[in-house]
Amino acid sequence: MSSRATFLVDRRRYESSSGAVGLDLDLLAGPRAFVPFAEAHAEAAGPWYDDEACEAGALVDTRAKVLLVFAWEGVFASTRTRAAAFELLRRAWPGWRVRWLYDGQRGLRAYAGAEPCAHRGGVIASPVLEPDDPELAEPDPSVLVVTVGGRCHVLAMLGDHPVDEGPALLERLAAEPGHAGYSGAFEGGLHVDPLLRRVGWWHTTRRPGPAEAGERWPGWTVEFWEDRWAEHVRRAPALEVREADRAAALAEVRDAALDRWAGARRDVRAAVRAAAPGALTGPGLSPPVPGDLAARAREAIVRAHAAAR
Repeated sequence: MSSRATFLVDRRRYESSSGAVGLDLDLLAGPRAFVPFAEAHAEAAGPWYDDEACEAGALVDTRAKVLLVFAWEGVFASTRTRAAAFELLRRAWPGWRVRWLYDGQRGLRAYAGAEPCAHRGGVIASPVLEPDDPELAEPDPSVLVVTVGGRCHVLAMLGDHPVDEGPALLERLAAEPGHAGYSGAFEGGLHVDPLLRRVGWWHTTRRPGPAEAGERWPGWTVEFWEDRWAEHVRRAPALEVREADRAAALAEVRDAALDRWAGARRDVRAAVRAAAPGALTGPGLSPPVPGDLAARAREAIVRAHAAAR
């Protein structure tokens, strides 16, 4: 199964069909380890990945010291670890301007001066979860929370953000099961005040929608809260989400990053060829990581954590 990622280093574009998983932890190694790692990927020779199919990406501008990032999963996606992960990322890239791309690969294209890809038509509705769904027992469930006045619904993050549905969302949710409240981690949310005709929405990871959210809610006031879920919690009594313990979250993210860079990584392409000599290995498979690069990454991670403490 593909997990496509795009890397741009000083306008040179690289790609990986399997690089999205773990990109969050790769970035915590800082520029001295991440840049050579990114450049070891296959340089892109053809068109860009479709914006709606590219799950993670990073743009490194070494001259301007700008780092642009997005990812659909990982430590940046969950409200439980996002703040700690960003703190460590900024410490690992000192002197750099670090910015999250809420519009995903479209943001990379814009910075590079490339045209955005054409968007598909229609909206894929994220399904509503029952209160006893097993996904909600996970420490970092991939869910969105929609509150309409005092009602609360939890949706699986499998389609578009519910803000893209416009007022039709209210009609859809009217017949769906509600939740008494929600207190776990989540990756996005939407609050609707039908009386004031106001909508507030946010996300930590979202596929680019087919249109700007405001266009989907004609006659409504629509606010984008970026990743500030506290804005949602403040307006919705059904939400009891609290900021994670900072020290514990920093240690958890540090340990995950150290585990990711625990040592040399094998050449996936060579391993595939060895296991199946006749197999076709595309250029998008992960490159090897030498031991000295992994050691450099671990040093940066430990330094970032010590500075954050």
